[in-house]
Amino acid sequence: MRWSILVFIFAFYSTLFSQGTIKGKVVDKSTGEPLPSADVHLVEIKRGTITKTDGTFVIQNVPTGNYTIEVSYVGYKKSRKKVEVKDGLTLDVEIELEQTVLSLPDVVVTGTMYERSPFEIHQPIAVLDEDKLGLRLSENLAKTLSYEPGINLEYNGSAVGRPVIRGLSGTRILILDNGSRIGDASDLTPDHAVSFDPASVERVEIIRGPASLFYGVNALGGAINVISNDIPRAVHDKLRGSLRLTGESVNSGLAGVGFFDYGFKNFALRGEFGYRQNNNVKIPSGELENTNSKNLNSSFGVAYHTKSFSSGFAFRNYTGYYGIPTRSDHEDMPRFKIRRDKYEFKTDLKFEDKIIQGTELHLNQTNYDHREIEGGETATHIKIKTTNADIKLKHSRIGKFDGMLGANFLYQSYSTIGEEKFFADANLYLASLVLYEEIGLGNLTLQTGLRFDYARVRSKEFESIQAQDKKFGVFSSSAGVVYKFSDPVSVSLSFARGFRVPSLQELFAYGPHLGTQSFEIGNPDLKPETSNELDLSLKLLTERSTADISLFLNYVNDFIYPFNTGEIDTGSNLPIYAYRTANAILRGFEAKFETQLFKNLNASLLLDYVEGKRRDVNEYLPFIPPFRSIASVEYRTSKFNFGVEVKAVSSQNKIAPTETHTPGYVIFNLHLGLRLPMKGLAQEINLNVENLTNRRYYDHLSRIKDFAPMPGRNISVIYHIFF
Repeated sequence: MRWSILVFIFAFYSTLFSQGTIKGKVVDKSTGEPLPSADVHLVEIKRGTITKTDGTFVIQNVPTGNYTIEVSYVGYKKSRKKVEVKDGLTLDVEIELEQTVLSLPDVVVTGTMYERSPFEIHQPIAVLDEDKLGLRLSENLAKTLSYEPGINLEYNGSAVGRPVIRGLSGTRILILDNGSRIGDASDLTPDHAVSFDPASVERVEIIRGPASLFYGVNALGGAINVISNDIPRAVHDKLRGSLRLTGESVNSGLAGVGFFDYGFKNFALRGEFGYRQNNNVKIPSGELENTNSKNLNSSFGVAYHTKSFSSGFAFRNYTGYYGIPTRSDHEDMPRFKIRRDKYEFKTDLKFEDKIIQGTELHLNQTNYDHREIEGGETATHIKIKTTNADIKLKHSRIGKFDGMLGANFLYQSYSTIGEEKFFADANLYLASLVLYEEIGLGNLTLQTGLRFDYARVRSKEFESIQAQDKKFGVFSSSAGVVYKFSDPVSVSLSFARGFRVPSLQELFAYGPHLGTQSFEIGNPDLKPETSNELDLSLKLLTERSTADISLFLNYVNDFIYPFNTGEIDTGSNLPIYAYRTANAILRGFEAKFETQLFKNLNASLLLDYVEGKRRDVNEYLPFIPPFRSIASVEYRTSKFNFGVEVKAVSSQNKIAPTETHTPGYVIFNLHLGLRLPMKGLAQEINLNVENLTNRRYYDHLSRIKDFAPMPGRNISVIYHIFF
């Protein structure tokens, strides 16, 4: 026994002190020039550094073993290289990065158990990385995403915009902040802004279609995961950071956001601060009143990382002040003041050679405060508190099965005070269980899962509506196959079932709602919406071309919509809308093609279309985007890129009975980008011009199209420096 203990102690300390060093250089593959301030880190132990002026880097005291070196640099493809570190030795590596010509897919974490390429997942997923964000960055999240396949903007002034995915929006689209519900009021009504500035975003991942399997209630139409590095994902041995400055002409807007992170031993620290201020939006005929805005955001996070254990905490604050355009120009135009405070804790533990491969615990507390101000006084005050706990257990491979068992618990409280309160206070309780499995059968991969959600909504008495206690229990499921015909081609077929609990205003509204200019009457007897969607996708990936084509068919049962009763409320003089249900069908397609025409010159084409109708009568659903195409040509090198883009949107004649026809339009966009390494710093400058000809046009998804056009010409400059 004594010898056994001595052998164990010797082996433990040998492992502890068996270390090596990794030295290397990061260069441009085509020119051989060094790339300063490139991010280099070891995936397995979450340790990293940045390259020096000459492109070199050193990572010391690395425990012996096999590692993956991941290197990223703006304007270049991310590189991963497998290496082995031996005791007492120095490993020399040279990493060559290729410039980005095509939008090659990076790994995603949304809607999947492990990091996967979008080409390996059965559901259609879009990704905006730092390169795309530099081209599309705007003051609201939905507009930033609106040039992706199947995603459109529901416009209500420059500060307010909601994403529309395959014709669905509002509470049917779940917006996530690093994998957890954002916890604001942006999904309730079209006059509420999303409480996140896109300038703080590192990347965005979007699931097109039901995402209830992983995210539960209200992911019936899709999910948008806004990813930032609030909890540092790696320990850098040097001070690292960036500063991004933005200016826009269409609203005389200015914005700036900066972050830093620093590591010591196994600890990592990160901080961020940003500010944005915009004046009224310019339209071809003048200005759109009451569209000025400003916001302030900040975050701080700390993390502890080892090879098998990670834990971290972060705090993020967003404070915004904005207005929305209205038909009248009186002095008491509505203004909104919002604040969101988020506290986040995350920990994960990995095991080797165990049935349970790893566990992950994610806790969130979000406090949201929303004030609607008229005449300098608060007319409506909304408070939302959200507490969320998510736990996942991943099991090791059993035969051909890889999988996960998860549980989620959510509590939300809604309270409203003020003269314009129009729905009851309520609490939402949600408990969920999910099982997900992947089966590999050669070129065929089966991905399937089952989820059960139990939801309870308890409301207080309001106006003529008695206190209610509603309970819902629904199963969600997803099943898909991905078949690789060969290395460049894969086909996927999937079925997904999602559901949505009726919103509080759909259940308990009774009163005038100035945001929609209607008197709304809820229906406490509404059932949950259920979605059954079938997707067929073809994906092609070669060195010179990419293609991603998706066809979808979505049957939505008990689709909830506001119905114009034809009556007028005598007190508010507003039309009365009551919430009803109908069975609906949405069908359409998305396609995106990219090809390298010549060296450094590539072309892309995006096409998407969706049609939404009721199944019981021959009526179209409201707010469905028309056919759209976006074509572009871009010349790109490692230091320079220039592109021309044409966006063409068809007329929308397939309209609901309460809608009006919207003519089509064509606008032209330009962009110019420069990457300028200087004294060990990486710099990027993007000049973007949208609506080059200052065309006056109207979009069918605009909430204000009856009295105001879309914005005029916008020239924006984005300066980004990394150090």
